[in-house]
Amino acid sequence: MTEYHDPYQRSGRYLDIMIAGWWEHHGATVAEALRELPAGPVVDAGAGGGHGTRLIARTLPDTPILAVEPSPVLSAVLLSRVADDPDLRPRVTVHGDDLLAARLPERIGGMIMSNLIGHFSPHERDRLWEDLAPRLAPGAFVLVNLPPPTEPAHVERAAMSEIHVGDRTYLGWAAAEPAGDERLSWHMTYETREGDRVVSTDDVHYDWWTVSEDSLRAETAPHRLTVVPHGPAEAGLYKILRES
Repeated sequence: MTEYHDPYQRSGRYLDIMIAGWWEHHGATVAEALRELPAGPVVDAGAGGGHGTRLIARTLPDTPILAVEPSPVLSAVLLSRVADDPDLRPRVTVHGDDLLAARLPERIGGMIMSNLIGHFSPHERDRLWEDLAPRLAPGAFVLVNLPPPTEPAHVERAAMSEIHVGDRTYLGWAAAEPAGDERLSWHMTYETREGDRVVSTDDVHYDWWTVSEDSLRAETAPHRLTVVPHGPAEAGLYKILRES
């Protein structure tokens, strides 16, 4: 097995608090989709520190959840949150595997893939759709978002988050450049400040495979899957369902 390279080895300590804004903004739209799922276990793929896991649990209070997160840093946050919550502890199972290596149930009631798809190459996504298609129960779907840009493009450096915790402030900036067909190279800077003093700075680079709506439709169709937009266009959310 290929050794897992954790793109969040250095940025993981910032990611959980900085991704919270996405869930605050789009959580209601995700929950609306969750309420349409049939009975059965729901997979939170790329669960991070558990924002989506907790949303699934609140929205579907009787549903078992499989939370898959391969980053050791983020998985530690996720497991601690699950273990510390008497509602989550008996029905959330945490897998520290990559989604392509995780042992999923033969039948699933649905899956959330939030801010994850760009970590998989076109070949890996083809393997993923092939594996998921027969597992989806009738009426089940994969809910995926396609973060912009959905094609390689220059992204000007911009502030993405500013979080205040105690006496410290955590800031993040992001920029990107095309790195070939369908790929971006993201450049992230994370900074911790206490007053006017810079406590620490971390610069992180990682590659991201861009996926457009058209390419998502084209790559899922051979697996008899269909793509349906969900919610406002700015959310970039899509349901991937088995053809009836």
